[in-house]
Amino acid sequence: MDALDPLSQVAGGNASSPLLLIMGCIGAFFAGALITSLMRGRKEQGWFQGKEKDDQ
Repeated sequence: MDALDPLSQVAGGNASSPLLLIMGCIGAFFAGALITSLMRGRKEQGWFQGKEKDDQ
């Protein structure tokens, strides 16, 4: 009897699974959003610049 858990297919080595593709796309979206927010915060709010801050 096969397991009904779709993640067992991914763990079993079935790399062509559509679930793996969907989860990869969702992960890439959130990783891109995180990187974009960090870059924007660094630019607009002066994150990661120590105690010196440019007052423009």
